[in-house]
Amino acid sequence: MQHAQTDQEKLIQIAAACQEAIQAQRQRETRQGYGLDDYTEGRIVGAANLARKIMRIVSASQADGAT
Repeated sequence: MQHAQTDQEKLIQIAAACQEAIQAQRQRETRQGYGLDDYTEGRIVGAANLARKIMRIVSASQADGAT
């Protein structure tokens, strides 16, 4: 029997996915740099930007739930 994920478990998975996207951008900046492939670079930067927005929403909802 499969157990249903709790909201906390789902948030942990979302946070992990967001951290992966943010880390991909950091690695691109430090290792490869920009200017070679606009399409891929745009996807990496866009994904990291979206991940940061999601993390702010999750953090805010966690803070609201804690009070």
